[in-house]
Amino acid sequence: MQIIYKFRVHFEDHDDVVRFIDIDSTSNFADFHKIIQDSIGFDSSKAYTFHMSNDFWRTDAQICDSEPREESTLKLPKQTILNRFINDPHQRFIYMFDPDLVWSFYIELVKIQKAEPNKKYPLIARKEGEAPKQYKLKGKLPGATANLTEYDKMADMLIASRMMDDLIAVDDDEILDGEDIEMDEIDTELPDIKLPEIAKPPVVRERVSFDLKFDEEELKIDSDDLSFLEGEEVDEEEKELDEDDELGFEDLGYGGSDDNNDDY
Repeated sequence: MQIIYKFRVHFEDHDDVVRFIDIDSTSNFADFHKIIQDSIGFDSSKAYTFHMSNDFWRTDAQICDSEPREESTLKLPKQTILNRFINDPHQRFIYMFDPDLVWSFYIELVKIQKAEPNKKYPLIARKEGEAPKQYKLKGKLPGATANLTEYDKMADMLIASRMMDDLIAVDDDEILDGEDIEMDEIDTELPDIKLPEIAKPPVVRERVSFDLKFDEEELKIDSDDLSFLEGEEVDEEEKELDEDDELGFEDLGYGGSDDNNDDY
């Protein structure tokens, strides 16, 4: 009886792109690789490997390698039969393709069934989602689809920024490759510039003259106007004589208080 495995295959970075593959249990991993490539539109020309996986999509042991190293004990995919590595009803594998771009796929066994008559295995049972392009489109990163999505816009911006950084780096290299200029050779002193002296304008002072005119009649002094001065001089002389008389009497013992008269 021919046993058929139904596997669910999806990209690691594009989990909305899913393929369901029906394959004979006695097929080898080279056949499995070929049908997966056909289902996503890749050309299957790059190196690839299959690995065992745990429940958390972590690689365990490597199963086969299309380009093994000389010291490797791994068999080629054509020599590795699929059913020898089915240890669980939901067995998981990790399939890696193209070491340069590193396309990674998660593979899970979802059903074991009998082969249907008149069907040639392996075959693509169902497709979900549009697969990304295998090679980088012009102006896009690996994995970008032909439709302009938000992912593509971000990729374009990233590429543009990288190109700008490269241009800036080239300009810096050209500047550095030029002749070295020492700071000592640069004359940083300012030249001694003498400014012409600006002559101050002379200050013109105007001479001011005053013409004083007096009326001779007003300057004349009448003799009657000086009479008050003579009267004051007479009064001052009389006052001085009165003071001298008082002093003279007191010195001779005349006058004064009655107490002094009693002593004689």
